[in-house]
Amino acid sequence: MAWGRTRRWGQRLVLSLIALSAGFGIGLLALGYTPVLAAFCPGCFGFQTIGPNVFSEANTPAADQEFLRRLALAEARVSAAFGPVAVEKRPRIFLCYTQTCNTVMGGHQARALTYGAQLFYLGPTGHDTEIIAHEWAHVALHRQIGVRALRHFPAWVDEGIATYVSRDPRFDLNPVSCDPGAGALPQTAAEWRHSDGAREAVFYGQAGCRVAQWVRAHPVSGLEGLFAMRLSAG
Repeated sequence: MAWGRTRRWGQRLVLSLIALSAGFGIGLLALGYTPVLAAFCPGCFGFQTIGPNVFSEANTPAADQEFLRRLALAEARVSAAFGPVAVEKRPRIFLCYTQTCNTVMGGHQARALTYGAQLFYLGPTGHDTEIIAHEWAHVALHRQIGVRALRHFPAWVDEGIATYVSRDPRFDLNPVSCDPGAGALPQTAAEWRHSDGAREAVFYGQAGCRVAQWVRAHPVSGLEGLFAMRLSAG
């Protein structure tokens, strides 16, 4: 009798865990976090490994080699900004080449998305060196300040640092000639995502300019001084 009760409790526990896992997965899908699920099982979503922690849509060897070349260039930019230690542990990187793959990964309109400090996803139009460096810079920053502190870190500074580090040629990032804009930039990630300035990319240039001007005005402390100042401001 005791064995039977133990077995039934064991079965209920297993079923509960399965239900919990299924519910968690469905929740992530509903919230657009499919890349997070893919990180647990890349093969389940049709990805193959093309390098350490790099997962690509299958059967694209020539494009994959070009991507890895661009990734190396992007990592060099992040290393120059944050130090070599920042790129020692590569986050999981997922890249799609087709809209079919992008649909499987949540149908995102954004060219690229970063999830915390361990993962970023690149859609079919997000394979430029600058885009890769932009997302890598987000990861490096999030690791340096901590994900908990990120909740109170200004979104425009996060995006401005990533834009500055990426050296995106779409924007004037010369601290002498660039336009920092006159108004306040979005403070939260949600405000940033839903702003016209971010959708039209204007805010990226302005935020990147403000970071560039900070670094020029504070050559000793540089980006680390900017982190510290913003964190202390709460």
